[in-house]
Amino acid sequence: MAQTVKGVVAMKKGAPVELVDVVVPDPGPGEAVVDIQACGVCHTDLHYREGGINDDFPFLLGHEAAGVVSAVGEGVTNVAVGDYVILNWRAVCGQCRACLKGQPWYCFNTHNASQKMTLTDGTELSPALGIGAFIEKTLVHSGQCTKVDPSLRRRLPACSGAV
Repeated sequence: MAQTVKGVVAMKKGAPVELVDVVVPDPGPGEAVVDIQACGVCHTDLHYREGGINDDFPFLLGHEAAGVVSAVGEGVTNVAVGDYVILNWRAVCGQCRACLKGQPWYCFNTHNASQKMTLTDGTELSPALGIGAFIEKTLVHSGQCTKVDPSLRRRLPACSGAV
C-alpha cells in the first residue's frame, strides 16, 4: 500500500522549497523503498531549484543519501529489508560494453525506478538525480542501493562549531 510522507520539493523555478506530502508507491519489480536516515545538501539541489538542470518541475530534492531498505519489489535479490545502504544516482546495467570492461561509471544503459512518486493530487515528481532523498522514504531502483556493513557504522562526535 502506498505511503504518504513529508518531502522537500521545488515546485517552480526560483521559488522557495516547500515541505509537502508525497505519495511513495509500493516498490514494483526491481525497485526498493528506503527509509532515509541522512542526506547531504549539495549545490546540485540549488541548480535544480533554479532550473539549471532542466524544467521538469516539481523536483523532489536531495541525492546524497543513506538509509535502511524497508521494502523490496518482485525479483530484487541485491538488497533485503533491513539492509543499510547508500544510494547511487543510477543503477548500472552490468551488460553494456562499459560495464563488461569493468568501467560501470561509463554505463550506456543506466536506469532509475520505473514508478513515480507524486504529490497527493497525483502530480508526478522528478526526483533529483533519480533519488529524491529530502524525504522520509524514497523509491529507487534496487540497483541504486549499495549495501553498507552495519558493523562499520560509527557515531560521530557532536559538532563543536569548529571547522
